Amino acid sequence: MMGYLQSLFSSSEKIANLLPSLLSHSSILLKNIYIGLHSTRFAGKGENFWQFKEYTQGESVLNIDWRKSASSQKILVKQNEKELSKTIYLYFDRSNSMNYKSKSVNYNKFFFSALLTITLCKLFSGNKEKVFIFNSENKPINCSTNINNFNKSFLLNKKQHSFPKINHFKDKSLCIFFSDFLFDSAELKSLLAKFKKKEIQGYIIQVLDPMEVNFKLSSTSLLNDLETNENIIFDKDKDIESEYSKKLKELENNLKNIASYSNWKYYRFSTDDDVSKFLISLSKSILIDK
Repeated sequence: MMGYLQSLFSSSEKIANLLPSLLSHSSILLKNIYIGLHSTRFAGKGENFWQFKEYTQGESVLNIDWRKSASSQKILVKQNEKELSKTIYLYFDRSNSMNYKSKSVNYNKFFFSALLTITLCKLFSGNKEKVFIFNSENKPINCSTNINNFNKSFLLNKKQHSFPKINHFKDKSLCIFFSDFLFDSAELKSLLAKFKKKEIQGYIIQVLDPMEVNFKLSSTSLLNDLETNENIIFDKDKDIESEYSKKLKELENNLKNIASYSNWKYYRFSTDDDVSKFLISLSKSILIDK
């Protein structure tokens, strides 16, 4: 019992220390995103890119903004307040496999998934979007009006992954899922098929450790499964690396196919990647798609 309590207190302490670090890192990242978008003619904090959309036949020509159209080389019309507002849902996986971290990186997959989630929440909130982040119980919490609604209860780990229920999502909304997706994809495929019927668009962001991307064995190794706690011995003499690479590529192709079928997009982020560059690239894609 004492060992359990010590483990519980240790976990709570880690979570308490994690939140300030996440918020601090996200503030720095957000500044980098604004700079990156501004340098590529995407609007930043002072000029909202989402106030305009491309002109389509039948719309009033009186709404065309000729100055904005000239700078973008497209005919753009102003959007009204109702068109601007978008409901966005952010989900990041809290299962034990997300706690994996190799020696070559500073933070695990869980940290980066939470960091990407918070930073995007701040970005969207600054553009007057309604942003919901799913907490540890997979309930959507509105964090757009107050980022402090994202508290340490959001950072509680689960033994295994689980997606939110379909009734939590509004029709024609935007969703972003962060996970390693190192599990059976059937549940994800089923969920996104339902999203397609509700005209919900989104992004699958696969977050992996560099060791998972480029799996190498220097000798016979004992590996521990973080979700089942089982130990597995891998023999260096067997062609494990080649088989692993094949399986990982199959998973990536499967995720891409699932995404494509439901009009979603797939991205992969390795925890040794430049997180600022990744977020700028992702933000551009979202700005264009929206």
